[in-house]
Parts: sequence; C-alpha cells; structure tokens
Amino acid sequence: MSASETRAQTSLLNIIRSADNFPSFTTPYPTRHPLNGKRLIPLHLTLKDFQNRLPPIGLVPSDLLKDLKSEKRLQFFSILKKLEGKEKELAKKSKDKKKNRLAKQQEQEQGKPQDEEGVPEGEQVIESGGKDKEEKKKHKEDYKLIVLAIFFSDEVNKQGLKARTEVMSRVVGKWRDANKFPEAMKLWMNEPFPIYASNKSSLWQQSQEVQQEAKKPFGNVAFEIERAATPILGCTALGVHMTAYEGQGDEMKIWIPRRSANRIKSPLKYDSTVAGGIPSGHTPLEALLVECKEEAGWDEELIKKYVRHAGMISLFQLTKCGGLAPGTYVFDLPLPSSDSADYIKPEPNDEEVESFQLLSVPEVISALKKNEFKPTSAVVTIDFLIRHGFINPENEANYAEIVKRIHRRTGVAGPGY
Repeated sequence: MSASETRAQTSLLNIIRSADNFPSFTTPYPTRHPLNGKRLIPLHLTLKDFQNRLPPIGLVPSDLLKDLKSEKRLQFFSILKKLEGKEKELAKKSKDKKKNRLAKQQEQEQGKPQDEEGVPEGEQVIESGGKDKEEKKKHKEDYKLIVLAIFFSDEVNKQGLKARTEVMSRVVGKWRDANKFPEAMKLWMNEPFPIYASNKSSLWQQSQEVQQEAKKPFGNVAFEIERAATPILGCTALGVHMTAYEGQGDEMKIWIPRRSANRIKSPLKYDSTVAGGIPSGHTPLEALLVECKEEAGWDEELIKKYVRHAGMISLFQLTKCGGLAPGTYVFDLPLPSSDSADYIKPEPNDEEVESFQLLSVPEVISALKKNEFKPTSAVVTIDFLIRHGFINPENEANYAEIVKRIHRRTGVAGPGY
C-alpha cells in the first residue's frame, strides 16, 4: 500500500487529546484548574494590563499566593467580599477546624495549646475608615479577600527586565530550596527561558521608542525564568521541532530518533528528528542550530542551506503543577540525495538520543497509532504529515478537529501578542 493510500483504521485525534489535554474554555483564559477546581490568577506586568483585559503573562494557582506574598516587589489586586448565609457558615467551620487542628498539633509537639497565629498581612483584612481595631477584628471573619490579579510594583517595572527576572528567580529559588514541586524541579537545567507579556502592555506605551521595541520580533519579554518553573506559573514556553526527511511522495522516508533510556520524560519513545527549548537570547533558528549539532551531529552549514520554516503549533497541557502553554516553531529539513556531497546521515551526538531510524510514512503512522511517540513530538509529526498531504480529510474522520486543536487559543501571552 502506498503512503498516499494509507487509511487510518483509528483516528489520530486521541493522540492530539493526549498532548493537548487542558479542557476547552469559553473565558479569555482559564480561570480554574480543571482537576482541583482551584482558581488560576492572572499574572501581569501592570494593574492596567489586567483592567484592560490583556492576555496574562501566566496563570498562577491560588494556593501559591502565600509564597508570592512573601515577595514584597509583587503586588495584588483584590476585592473584599462579605460572606453571608451558608458561605459564612462554611467559612467559620473551616476556620474552627483549622484552629482545632493547629491546637492539637501544638499540644502534641509542646504539651499545651497555643492561640492561632493572626491572619497574614493583606489577607482577609477589612480596611474601613472610622472603625477601630477591635471592630475590624470582630468582623474580620465575615469577609473574604479575593485576589483577582498579580502584577509587578512600579519600582520594579522602572528598573526593567533584569529587576523582574530577579523577583521571579527569588520565588522559584525558594521553591527549589524547599523541595516544592519535585516533579517540575527534577527537570531543573539552569537554563533561563524568556517569558512574554502582551505587546500592548501599558508598560510598553510609555514612549514611542519603548513601544516600537516591544513590537519587534521577541521584543516583548517580561522576564526570564528557569525552564523547569514554566508549568508552575502557567506561562508560554517556546520550543523548536524539526522533521528531517528524504525523498518525496510515496517514496518519502523520515528520520526518527529514539530517546535515551535515561531521559526523565518519555524514555525510549520516538521523537522529532531534532527538538529542544528556546533559551533566552536565542531566536528559533539559532536554538535549532544548537540542537541539530548536539542531537544529530549536523553542522549549521547544512541546516542553513536546506531547512525550511514550516509554521507553529500551539497546545495547552495539563500538568501536575498547573498548566503549560507550549508554543512550538516547526521546521522541515528536506535532505539532499544520499549521493550528494552535502548529505550527512544523522548520528547521536549526546546522551539524549539512543539511535536514529529512517522510517517510511506508513511505518511512522503505525508508530503514532501504537503510542510510540513522545506526546508533543507526536503532534509535530502529525502536523508534518498533514502539511505534506499524507493525513487528509479522506483518510482521517476527525481531520478538521485535529487541525483546529494543534493551533488552539491558549489565552496566555507570547511573542508578538
């Protein structure tokens, strides 16, 4: 059976759902974690950006507020909600339960109960003129402070990208030191990633020069952060994937690597020919050139001569830590014929790749259906097969949904928007 005649016995949509597993949402961006129901709070450069309903930098789970409030250079926009009826009763029961638990724990540890600590500054505190402290204390439990947005102080924003990076680095460093989010932190690589704010941010509007700078390619960087922390803060994380192939049409074959057994994520799974993140200070092509040398032993002369920009895919992945919106720049590498002086066979050049195989299109599709690919790389490979006509409306029942899902709206800021 020729590659162009290959028919899907089962839909490839389930593969897309596995990689793009954050449920759809009708709001501008997700407001609650779909598994635990906790609020996701937008992180912005300025309060005005939130008020102007711009895409947020990231989406912070509400249970991280206490950690973030220890960082004085972050600010919080909140509303004070009066608790009434059943909501008030539930809040009181929750507070009493917590107080009893703390007292019991204190008694076990020190042999006697101790008063519960006061409410941390800025939380569940009513600020009303004309009321003394006793009255505030008396009514404190009748109100709930709800944080609507997190943003940087004016002082930090005046100091620029470096100051914002220092703020976020302190936050993430504390998580690592406390062994918080071990699933994410075990991927720590000391590799800073650029995190983007909307290029319409009020911060970029202070002068014509700043505005123009923010509108340049990759000019709207808000701060840089350790790569491993991006899913915790729900930010857009950029990467590159390249598919290298030989031949055309039914004769096409694709170079598919198998990931090493020591990889933390998806060991021994198939991968894109070359893939990696885009660290700070690199364009997509610059990052790709580095990865090509490291993973396949290809020099930049070969890549620059034959590589083709092929677009971008966007997904929204649900992780144990929160949500990650990976934006992936995709490239095609049509290799010259094997008898050409330019031809270089890919060879593993680091410990990340175990081997390379040259597979026919039917073999690649079969491997996809058997779940032999790393999820994100499976999506990139499906995108490649769609663009080259091997997956089409005639052989894939969910073709339209697949095309839509691999270019989905995330609601989170990225380069240029």
